[in-house]
Amino acid sequence: MTLGGATGATFVVANGIQRAFDYNPRWLALLIAQLVCLGVVYQSHGVGSDYVIGVINGFLVYCSAAGATGAAGVASGAAPVRDASARSGNVTREASQAPGHRQLFTPWF
Repeated sequence: MTLGGATGATFVVANGIQRAFDYNPRWLALLIAQLVCLGVVYQSHGVGSDYVIGVINGFLVYCSAAGATGAAGVASGAAPVRDASARSGNVTREASQAPGHRQLFTPWF
Protein backbone atom coordinates (compact mmCIF):
# COMPACT_ATOMS: atom_id res chain seq x y z
CA MET A 1 0.00 0.00 0.00
CA THR A 2 1.27 3.49 -0.78
CA LEU A 3 0.87 6.67 1.24
CA GLY A 4 -1.40 7.96 -1.53
CA GLY A 5 -3.59 4.88 -1.23
CA ALA A 6 -3.74 5.18 2.55
CA THR A 7 -4.62 8.87 2.23
CA GLY A 8 -7.35 8.05 -0.28
CA ALA A 9 -8.78 5.33 1.97
CA THR A 10 -8.77 7.69 4.97
CA PHE A 11 -10.38 10.45 2.91
CA VAL A 12 -13.15 8.22 1.56
CA VAL A 13 -13.96 6.38 4.81
CA ALA A 14 -13.94 9.49 7.03
CA ASN A 15 -16.07 11.51 4.60
CA GLY A 16 -18.38 8.54 4.06
CA ILE A 17 -18.96 8.16 7.80
CA GLN A 18 -19.49 11.92 8.07
CA ARG A 19 -22.06 11.93 5.27
CA ALA A 20 -23.90 8.71 6.15
CA PHE A 21 -24.10 9.12 9.91
CA ASP A 22 -23.63 12.90 10.37
CA TYR A 23 -20.82 11.98 12.76
CA ASN A 24 -17.50 13.77 12.47
CA PRO A 25 -15.34 14.10 15.57
CA ARG A 26 -11.88 15.49 14.82
CA TRP A 27 -10.15 12.32 15.97
CA LEU A 28 -12.06 9.89 13.73
CA ALA A 29 -9.96 10.46 10.61
CA LEU A 30 -6.78 10.22 12.70
CA LEU A 31 -7.96 6.87 14.06
CA ILE A 32 -8.72 5.63 10.55
CA ALA A 33 -5.31 6.76 9.27
CA GLN A 34 -3.50 5.08 12.17
CA LEU A 35 -5.44 1.83 11.71
CA VAL A 36 -4.67 1.77 7.98
CA CYS A 37 -0.95 2.44 8.45
CA LEU A 38 -0.51 0.07 11.39
CA GLY A 39 -2.50 -2.58 9.50
CA VAL A 40 -0.04 -2.33 6.62
CA VAL A 41 2.90 -2.73 9.02
CA TYR A 42 1.22 -5.76 10.59
CA GLN A 43 0.53 -7.34 7.18
CA SER A 44 4.19 -6.90 6.21
CA HIS A 45 5.31 -8.67 9.43
CA GLY A 46 7.03 -5.54 10.72
CA VAL A 47 9.24 -5.41 13.79
CA GLY A 48 9.23 -2.86 16.65
CA SER A 49 10.82 0.06 14.80
CA ASP A 50 8.50 -0.45 11.83
CA TYR A 51 5.52 0.31 14.08
CA VAL A 52 7.09 3.63 15.09
CA ILE A 53 7.41 4.56 11.41
CA GLY A 54 3.82 3.32 10.91
CA VAL A 55 2.54 5.73 13.58
CA ILE A 56 4.47 8.62 12.01
CA ASN A 57 3.07 7.67 8.60
CA GLY A 58 -0.41 7.62 10.16
CA PHE A 59 -0.02 11.28 11.10
CA LEU A 60 1.25 12.07 7.60
CA VAL A 61 -1.74 10.31 6.06
CA TYR A 62 -4.14 12.16 8.39
CA CYS A 63 -2.63 15.55 7.54
CA SER A 64 -2.79 14.78 3.81
CA ALA A 65 -6.42 13.63 4.00
CA ALA A 66 -7.38 16.64 6.15
CA GLY A 67 -5.76 18.98 3.62
CA ALA A 68 -7.58 17.30 0.75
CA THR A 69 -10.87 17.54 2.64
CA GLY A 70 -10.28 21.21 3.42
CA ALA A 71 -9.45 21.96 -0.22
CA ALA A 72 -12.49 20.02 -1.46
CA GLY A 73 -14.67 21.79 1.12
CA VAL A 74 -13.62 25.22 -0.07
CA ALA A 75 -14.12 24.20 -3.70
CA SER A 76 -17.59 22.79 -3.00
CA GLY A 77 -18.71 25.71 -0.84
CA ALA A 78 -18.73 23.72 2.40
CA ALA A 79 -16.26 26.05 4.09
CA PRO A 80 -16.96 26.40 7.79
CA VAL A 81 -18.48 29.46 9.40
CA ARG A 82 -17.33 30.23 12.92
CA ASP A 83 -20.04 31.07 15.40
CA ALA A 84 -19.31 34.30 17.28
CA SER A 85 -20.46 32.74 20.54
CA ALA A 86 -17.98 29.84 20.32
CA ARG A 87 -15.22 30.46 22.84
CA SER A 88 -12.98 27.65 21.66
CA GLY A 89 -13.01 28.74 18.00
CA ASN A 90 -14.48 25.40 16.91
CA VAL A 91 -16.67 25.19 13.85
CA THR A 92 -20.26 25.13 15.02
CA ARG A 93 -22.28 25.43 11.84
CA GLU A 94 -21.93 25.47 8.07
CA ALA A 95 -22.58 28.40 5.76
CA SER A 96 -25.57 26.82 4.03
CA GLN A 97 -26.86 24.35 6.62
CA ALA A 98 -28.70 24.44 9.92
CA PRO A 99 -26.64 24.11 13.08
CA GLY A 100 -25.38 20.58 13.67
CA HIS A 101 -25.79 19.36 10.07
CA ARG A 102 -22.58 18.75 8.11
CA GLN A 103 -22.11 18.69 4.37
CA LEU A 104 -19.90 16.26 2.49
CA PHE A 105 -16.29 17.53 2.55
CA THR A 106 -16.82 19.64 5.67
CA PRO A 107 -13.28 20.32 6.91
CA TRP A 108 -12.29 18.28 9.97
CA PHE A 109 -10.36 21.09 11.61
